[in-house]
Amino acid sequence: MPIPSKPAVLNRFRWKLADLQPGSAPVPAPFNLRPAGEQELDFAVRVVQASYDLDPDWSGCAKHIIKTILPGLRRSFEGEATCLFVLHGNRVIAASAYDPEPADGIHLVTGPCVFIEYRNRGIGGALLHATLEALRARGLTEAVGLARPGTPSAKFFCSKFGGQQLVAPVPVVQPSGAETAVAA
Repeated sequence: MPIPSKPAVLNRFRWKLADLQPGSAPVPAPFNLRPAGEQELDFAVRVVQASYDLDPDWSGCAKHIIKTILPGLRRSFEGEATCLFVLHGNRVIAASAYDPEPADGIHLVTGPCVFIEYRNRGIGGALLHATLEALRARGLTEAVGLARPGTPSAKFFCSKFGGQQLVAPVPVVQPSGAETAVAA
């Protein structure tokens, strides 16, 4: 029997990109950072899906992931891909999709997603920093993302690089199934 999906409630965070220090969070060795290619959507989906599916902090939010995060990720690969990868050798171990012109105002489409076995090594922080730098390089002065309240991301990660919580938590997938935002 499937586990019921509960409504996702998320905190909104904002980063002032002018305050971002270039190169202040390098990807740790032996990992490498690179932009995703236009034909690499499958690698990104694999990392993002596994990252959310295996994270106990996202347990029960399958509806939100299927209805908002994965379609947002797919849109990131239409035309020029706006996604960054971290690799260990040739294996994609982390991904972060972003949208420089989001209709919903959320720039961090997926947030930094890292395979569970590679977490707690500085990869997620480096990937967040690189994503914010990519948005600044496209002319943005601030970026917005979402995180689930009470998770390590909301407590510690989103405050990195000057991130500030903007509003109280809000549901992003309404009971009617209408989408209102994408998670980061």
